[in-house]
Amino acid sequence: MTAKISGPSTRAEASQPPDDAITVAAAGVLAATLAAVCHETVGHGIGCVAAGGQVELLTSIWFRCHGATSLTDAGGAIAGVIFGALALSLPLHRMGDAAARLTLLVFGAISLLWVAAQLVVHPVFDRDDWHFIALRMHWPWAWRPLLAVFGALFYAGIVRWIVSLLANSAVPVQAIRLAYVAGAASAALAGLMWSPQPVRSAVEGVLTLGVAPLGLLLAVWRVKSRLKHPGRAVITRSWYFVSISLTVFTAFAVLQGRGVF
Repeated sequence: MTAKISGPSTRAEASQPPDDAITVAAAGVLAATLAAVCHETVGHGIGCVAAGGQVELLTSIWFRCHGATSLTDAGGAIAGVIFGALALSLPLHRMGDAAARLTLLVFGAISLLWVAAQLVVHPVFDRDDWHFIALRMHWPWAWRPLLAVFGALFYAGIVRWIVSLLANSAVPVQAIRLAYVAGAASAALAGLMWSPQPVRSAVEGVLTLGVAPLGLLLAVWRVKSRLKHPGRAVITRSWYFVSISLTVFTAFAVLQGRGVF
């Protein structure tokens, strides 16, 4: 019988404790909640007010504005790109809190991939923000294939950026999957809070925050297959972080999720 020889790195990895599931899930919930607030509340909300309109409905995933303009429709995408890119541009490797690094990474990825997915889906199905912008600005029919192709390229570029970040930073790659699932589940729960159409709102939340950013999981898979010994930034239990995430999500679901205005 041949004995298995373990090197220093193998023994170090085996001795490392697992990530705390509660804190990881809290990071995913906080990231998804912040992404929704960034897109709907900040983006569309400011776009509505700046255009001289009046907010008629604001939920976890729906937005309506009386007097909306193209700026209102594009506001969500603009906010998602600005804040998502900012989050991914921060020096994550210098942050001492692994849960905070995970939150920023997931938030930035969801925000940017949400925008990119819209660029692909809206021209195909003639719906939502980019469809309304095209109608208002009287774009010729070619906007559909052009925007869809641009969106696909943009999506692929974001995934490559995330792969580079995961391969070269101290972001806890091994925890992203659980954080992702927790974020998508929280979007469904927040959607259920809107009593006029709870099921439809929950489904839309899952599609937006669970399906649209699937590129993040692709990036995790690519990094895992490339690296033999991914860096382990272990996430430990932090009731302080969990309480912050729970407070933010509860306020979001109870107040905005039930519908504002």
